[in-house]
Amino acid sequence: MLSVADLTVNFYLESGIVSAVNHVSFDVRKRSSFGIVGESGSGKTVTALAIMGLLPMPPGKVDSGTVLFKGEELLSKAPNDMRKIRGNRITMIYQDPMTSLNPVLRVGFQIAESLMVHEGLPYRDAKSKAIELMGLTGISAADKRAEDYPHQFSGGMRQRIMIAMALATKPDLLIADEPTTALDVITQAQILALLKRLQAEYGLTVILITHDLGIVAELCDDIMVMYAGHAMERATARELYSEPQNPYTRGLLESITRADKDIKRLNSIPGSIPDLIKPPKGCRFHTRCPMVFDKCKEDEPPDFEVAANRFSKCWLATAGRKTR
Repeated sequence: MLSVADLTVNFYLESGIVSAVNHVSFDVRKRSSFGIVGESGSGKTVTALAIMGLLPMPPGKVDSGTVLFKGEELLSKAPNDMRKIRGNRITMIYQDPMTSLNPVLRVGFQIAESLMVHEGLPYRDAKSKAIELMGLTGISAADKRAEDYPHQFSGGMRQRIMIAMALATKPDLLIADEPTTALDVITQAQILALLKRLQAEYGLTVILITHDLGIVAELCDDIMVMYAGHAMERATARELYSEPQNPYTRGLLESITRADKDIKRLNSIPGSIPDLIKPPKGCRFHTRCPMVFDKCKEDEPPDFEVAANRFSKCWLATAGRKTR
């Protein structure tokens, strides 16, 4: 469905060049769920915005790479051609539904708008379809609530409206950028269950962006772990959870609290993501890595194929040592 190769995105600021995404490559299989995981500032959202053609340019710029969507190169498309794909064949659920929805337009119109633009439906038919989608995503009394404004809905309901907007044109690819951020755990579970059900019903291909490895365990078939603009590990969900091959992945997994174990102390990764204007030499994670050795501080590791279609950006892959 989607093939991203050697994607590099930089932001050119007065203070310097922010190296946001560096030579990132991955493939998303048709009708699968692909998770992109990492701390805030890892480059997850920038990767999605580059795919969608929504990078603010300037200061952002795609300096290298290709993005093939069903065989079509997206990065070289003219803006008008990209608008026919974006919001139609590729849709996106954004992080904060309150700022993504227009506060002065009724939600029914906002859902119907994409149907009028991309499918040429008259407003009456588009609104009827919008009400149907609102009901499909679990909003009761959808015919009445379609006349309400975004501020009249809770955070979970606004997220359901965003999902309805994303599904309106029956897209091939849905990108969900932290769809459960700022929601309580019960609402999070409901939104994830809804995405899982709708994926099965619509035959969707989904890219799920999150900082929580516990969330992608529920939904994703394949996972890419990002750190400071680099893809640190790519594997199937089963492989990644059973035997992580990168120290950063292991650190994220150890930070997840588990109900089946007694917890005396919460685990965390010490330090924070480095300044991407002046990133550290060598492996970008070496300043926080518990398994660092001299080579990590001097040379940036390539992507090692540690197994079939499984990659780790770590010198441990050739050093004869395991991460656990």
